[in-house]
Amino acid sequence: MSHTTLNVAPKLVGIDSCVERINSWLQDGSSDVDIATIHGIGGIGKTTIAKTVYNFNFNNFERSSFLANVREISEHTDGWVHLQRKLLTDLLKRKENKIYSVDEGIIKIKDVVCCKRVLLILDDVDQLDQFNAIIGMPEWFCPGSKIIITTRHQCLLRASEVGVMFKVNELDDHESLQLFSWHAFGQGHPAQGYEKHSENAVQHCGGLPLALQVLGSSLNGKEADVWESALQKLETILDNKIQKVLRISYDSLQDDHDKSLFLDIACFFSRMDVDYVVRILDGCNYYTTVGIQNLMDRHLITIDEANKLMMHQLLRDMGRNIVRQESPDDPGKRSRLWHDI
Repeated sequence: MSHTTLNVAPKLVGIDSCVERINSWLQDGSSDVDIATIHGIGGIGKTTIAKTVYNFNFNNFERSSFLANVREISEHTDGWVHLQRKLLTDLLKRKENKIYSVDEGIIKIKDVVCCKRVLLILDDVDQLDQFNAIIGMPEWFCPGSKIIITTRHQCLLRASEVGVMFKVNELDDHESLQLFSWHAFGQGHPAQGYEKHSENAVQHCGGLPLALQVLGSSLNGKEADVWESALQKLETILDNKIQKVLRISYDSLQDDHDKSLFLDIACFFSRMDVDYVVRILDGCNYYTTVGIQNLMDRHLITIDEANKLMMHQLLRDMGRNIVRQESPDDPGKRSRLWHDI
């Protein structure tokens, strides 16, 4: 049952500010049933933050539950029923197996959450159906209950349903170097002689905690020449662990139109003026404006203050690698060709 502290990495960097803001919201004394979202791109640390705030606060509620990997579990046969059973087991403090359908589970959840002040965290929610199958109706919950979802989809819920949204941003250069160093050297700063190598590695990761951890761990204990070779390789081939996490957002796009638009932006249009990109792609039979909005909702692209279309460099690399894999050995057979200047 989820009434003990959750396992969190021992060395946490750059999350204190976000954790403090969420803790303040959880402890505001409101008698409303409040919902918050923690949103951001894959690998940015949403789950780590959610676990941390859960550990700080679960004792302040009559009942609590942390449902991990909602997206992944819900895709399995009877996945939603499994999640409902886990929730009821946590809230009732006894094992609950007697659920045989989603509708039956929702009725039982309603009977439980109406009379206890609950902290509920749903981690990695990707579709509204996942939220509804577990929560039912938020108004069923006892006053003072708090619901948090972590998601890559910032517009998953209607604005009227969400009390507050917490966007998780990339780490700054100092935080990135510190997190990378913990995984590469077991200390909060680069080892002597590896300062420049570490700066190059950190620059490649673009402030993404997952990438910093994966890359740092993979280079731990390696000689300098191996570092140089590995970083050169990453300029062309994205690490498979990082690619796997980032690609979830791409695979969850609703149709081939938005997937194709993402790949075109990754290969050709990153850092270009949005109005220019819309004119070009509208002429190529795209529905560009709505497509761009869909990609923004998934944290796959952003638009900066200068009206330029921006994409995290690792997302760009992921998109280009998808195209590269269409024909690894013969570029002429790929759907798109580009040349970096």
